[in-house]
Amino acid sequence: MISQMRLVSPGDPVLAPRLLNAHAVLPLHGTESLSGLERHDLETHRAEFGVRELLGGNVEQLLEDLREIGLTGRGGGHFPVVAKWRSVLTAGPGGVVVANAAEGEPGCAKDAVLLQTRPHLVLDGLVTAIEAIGATEGVIWIHDGADATARSVRKALGERSAAGIADPPIRVFLAPDRYLSGEATSIIRTLEGGPTLPRWVENPARPWSLGHRPVLVQNAETLARVGALAIGGVAAYPATTLLTVISDTHRVVVEAGPESTYGDVIAATWRSPDGRGPQAVLVGGYGGSWSPWEVVRHLRVDNQALRSVGLSTGAGLVGPLPHKACGLEESARLVRYLAGQSARQCGPCVFGLAAVAEIADALSGGRLTGPGRRRLDRFMSEISGRGACRHPDGAIRMLSSALDVFADDVARHKRGRTCDASIYSVMPLPEEV
Repeated sequence: MISQMRLVSPGDPVLAPRLLNAHAVLPLHGTESLSGLERHDLETHRAEFGVRELLGGNVEQLLEDLREIGLTGRGGGHFPVVAKWRSVLTAGPGGVVVANAAEGEPGCAKDAVLLQTRPHLVLDGLVTAIEAIGATEGVIWIHDGADATARSVRKALGERSAAGIADPPIRVFLAPDRYLSGEATSIIRTLEGGPTLPRWVENPARPWSLGHRPVLVQNAETLARVGALAIGGVAAYPATTLLTVISDTHRVVVEAGPESTYGDVIAATWRSPDGRGPQAVLVGGYGGSWSPWEVVRHLRVDNQALRSVGLSTGAGLVGPLPHKACGLEESARLVRYLAGQSARQCGPCVFGLAAVAEIADALSGGRLTGPGRRRLDRFMSEISGRGACRHPDGAIRMLSSALDVFADDVARHKRGRTCDASIYSVMPLPEEV
């Protein structure tokens, strides 16, 4: 399955793994089958990374270290970690820290790879966060059905207990397997006794309800990096990025350094169906943005580099689009999926996204009329920024970028002439399993 990929070794100067020691290969759907990377038990973890010391009175030093390395959340928002922790600290002790590994993006798999192969690194980061903010409990938040991930976490907790490590209480929570179950306010709302649905919050820095204990939600990769920092310090911190690259029959989770470009990453992991580079790349996730290949191939794997051209690393998804696929058809599939995954709590989700999906389908099928295009423009301008959560914004952002990047195809489809696409369903969706 991977014989045509230029898989690199740990010593490769372009893609030198630091948290991982090889690439992980998974099928397009699910995370129950993983190859290419061995699981670290507690003994192997400590031999590879070292032993984490208790934080004690070194909270301020840790916060300064987090500021120095510029760590941001790796779940999609890239909010500065140190700012988030300081906000929770002002609420006082007694809270809970959540390691969010739900990965609502169907194409992403980096958090599952970490918890299946580097569980103790994530747990070291989780415990460090618990100690730093004075929390009393930790939660590993996983989608229901992610059995291999849950087994690895529970096994790691058992290994730590058997070794006499006095970690705070940590429990595994299996959330509904839906796109929005991993949204931070959905997690907090559930822990407060409510439904697993997102909600609007007045102050994003303090998203818990009045009268409830503070909750710090961090992505699993973020906490793995906190663990690496707590063990090795700033000097040994791996300034890398974990990415999930979607190929033809599989996905590859790869660790890239800031010196790597997206061209390097795709050359090392993606299998082209026609020997050519992709025509475009979906960057960040299904709520991310399309970018022409010639723009993204030279960009470094660095969020600031991406922001210079209006892109974001997001959840770390990289979706190359082959030349024989249609970007409009692919985008219409994704909008239709995202509309079906809405929380159905506000007008933009209930009515707006559904209408946009219908019009996008008409465009991809060459059936869009002039009034239909004007309706699409109007709906997209009305929906953006008006939802109770950010779900509609991501869908609109992705479709807007598609209309721009695939402008020539838009003109062709508007005239009733569809593309001669021979490759379909490039981005994996759970409804198609």
